[in-house]
Amino acid sequence: MDIKIDPIEKTDEYVKIKDEVEKEMEIYIKENNLKGKMGACHYIWDFKKKLLREKYNIDWHSPKELNPEVIFD
Repeated sequence: MDIKIDPIEKTDEYVKIKDEVEKEMEIYIKENNLKGKMGACHYIWDFKKKLLREKYNIDWHSPKELNPEVIFD
């Protein structure tokens, strides 16, 4: 089964900010001690969704939203 990702991640608008977003996510993961933790993906995706909406005005959909039939850790 293929996991769907938000097509917005392939747009020029997203690609331009991708590195900055990933850096902010790395900081969030480190500050919250989430690396390798069970269920951390949900917190990380919620953070990414909020960050993209509030800072970049991008409506991003997480893998859990796009793949309701899949159970993520």
